[in-house]
Amino acid sequence: MAAENDFNADNVAPMEIPGFRGQVFTRNGAGYATRAYQYGSSSYATQGTMQPRAIYCPLDDDDVIKVIRYAQDKNIAVAVRTGGHQYCGASSTFGDNIQLDLSETYQAGFEWENDDTIVTVGVSHSLRDFNAKLTERGRFVPHGQCSQVYLGGHVQTGGYGQLGRSFGLLADHVEKFRIITALDCKPRWVTRGVRADEDLFFAVLGGSPGNFGVLTHVTIRVHKDSDHNQSRGLKAIYPYDRDRLKRLLDDMVTMTEQTDFPADYDYCVTVLSQFNSLLFPPTTLDEQMVTDLDRNQSSYWPPMIIVYAQWANLEGSDQEYDSTFFNDIKQAASACPLSKILVDNNEPTAMSRLAASWIFQNVREFNLPYVKRAYMSNSTTLRNDGWTDWVSDRVQDIQGALDNGCKLSVQIQHFGGTKSRFYRNDRNEQGEPRNTTSFSWRDSNICCVLDCFYSEGSRPIAEGWQAGNDEGVGSDQAKFCVEDRRVLWGSHDPNLHDVHKYYYEEASGKYERLCKIKREYDPTGVFTPNGFCVGSSAVVRQVGDQARQLAERVESLSIAPAFNFILADAPAPYDEHVLQQAEFLRSMANDEPLAEELQRSRDLQHQRILDRLD
Repeated sequence: MAAENDFNADNVAPMEIPGFRGQVFTRNGAGYATRAYQYGSSSYATQGTMQPRAIYCPLDDDDVIKVIRYAQDKNIAVAVRTGGHQYCGASSTFGDNIQLDLSETYQAGFEWENDDTIVTVGVSHSLRDFNAKLTERGRFVPHGQCSQVYLGGHVQTGGYGQLGRSFGLLADHVEKFRIITALDCKPRWVTRGVRADEDLFFAVLGGSPGNFGVLTHVTIRVHKDSDHNQSRGLKAIYPYDRDRLKRLLDDMVTMTEQTDFPADYDYCVTVLSQFNSLLFPPTTLDEQMVTDLDRNQSSYWPPMIIVYAQWANLEGSDQEYDSTFFNDIKQAASACPLSKILVDNNEPTAMSRLAASWIFQNVREFNLPYVKRAYMSNSTTLRNDGWTDWVSDRVQDIQGALDNGCKLSVQIQHFGGTKSRFYRNDRNEQGEPRNTTSFSWRDSNICCVLDCFYSEGSRPIAEGWQAGNDEGVGSDQAKFCVEDRRVLWGSHDPNLHDVHKYYYEEASGKYERLCKIKREYDPTGVFTPNGFCVGSSAVVRQVGDQARQLAERVESLSIAPAFNFILADAPAPYDEHVLQQAEFLRSMANDEPLAEELQRSRDLQHQRILDRLD
């Protein structure tokens, strides 16, 4: 353990790992800022939680193992990233903790087997490139929409996407994966259905990503276009209009009310604010990301509603096609001269082509920081509760304002029904949850994602808007869901342990099982680099005016939860990792009252360690 005065933002002495052959970037060194950048960087820039002491870019397994052993020896933590698309910044770290960057490590070629229905691939592939490889062979698999999400994190958080009802999650198609854990620092394959692998399979697919080890490869079962040769899709753009949005959502609610609605049908509605890069200049961080990666750098688009719908032809060539589903959507959308159909249901389109069409080619919707929300609902009374009116009004509050400095990216998708593969893939023949993976809320009908991007000075507006959206869940009066149901891929919390009941059903005991597996495979907490980790608990400290003054100095009202981490029911080394993080943030602020509070926390931690030893 390093001494207290080592935890300083300016202390960037090289952290050499003997025999490590890949590139290393140290804080404030050449190339560090670009390499440290992730999707959430601009949103969490003032909090200091995405500034690893050093970034290691391994060439292979040997380099990865050296980093893990180095972290064990130095008693520091490792954050793992492949694409860096974790929305609340949990794929990064700070203090003396380090980053393991796998974005280029495992890009080996695709290995096909079983008549090209099984493929093994490294995790260092973007979703865009992965999809392109499958499409070349007339193959497809359900996955998400963001082009620069990488397979490593995407698989571990589920792979929610536009084929959710018809085929389930990407993780449902994982047959096995290869992982290096801190327990023995050896690569091993973990296989679905093998009793000895059940715990780790359950934890990695659905537990917080990167918390149980370093995922290197996955073997995925894919589908053939030829088995769905009559599949149809609709991708259409319409000018944004509050009433048009409500009509489209009313159609979605009608689907949820028919619990036996066929699994062939998927339906998603997206709302995007107007964007003009000349009038709405990007932040430096996000501009760099877009410049480096974007293949569709549009400088302008109008406020729009995008409709994604498909019929998957699950029963093959003998299944009769009925256009009613698409006709109802088109009628609700009410075409106008400014609308445009990009994929038309009038002719069959191969499923692999549809899956590619659903991908959003821009790296990010707006080159701005954001405040995020993502909720699931199992409500069967959305129409009677007036949800479509309520959520349309919520969107209009931002969209209808002339100049509030905020931009929206809203996505609402139907997942539910007793025939939905999202639901059935997690059920046995008796209809009971299999719990093969740890993803929760598989009985949900709708997923609602509400992202509010904001320009300088408009963060309070974005936060206030999201606070209003939060009222839509978690109470008997809530319009969307009486439960507060959140999804791991769309997390917006600074810590996981304190809010785990929103991500994992309490009655199932999933989270307690995850904590137990965590202690088995990561006994010293190497893969606990921040608060959004299985087993860690962040305690918000209230220290009156001093805390508020500190928050003003760092220009963030949400920094407080990151200052003091206390681990619940975990081995002693966890306590030292999180104290490092608290020391780092405290040193940035140089606040004496907070230092005193930190010392009291340290005393409490030491007493907890002694109690465990007794």
